[in-house]
Amino acid sequence: HSYQWMSKQANPHPNVRKTRIYCFNPKSISLGELYGNYSPATSEWSDGLASSLVRMANNDTTDDKKWVLFDGPIDAVWVENMNTVL
Repeated sequence: HSYQWMSKQANPHPNVRKTRIYCFNPKSISLGELYGNYSPATSEWSDGLASSLVRMANNDTTDDKKWVLFDGPIDAVWVENMNTVL
């Protein structure tokens, strides 16, 4: 949070940039809601929250730093799925 405080000062340090934080708790939703899922019936992919937030951060063309923060208890299932996705 010190970077955020420094970026709001009248004369911030030249190396300090605004930071956008996309934060969510991955344990509060299902794996399909987290990563997205594929429907064999319609052959359509629907993005999950994680992929939507990463895409949103990636499409942001500002010079701001971007952090996608998985803020919640560690769970082996969603961590292994994230390793597979990455």
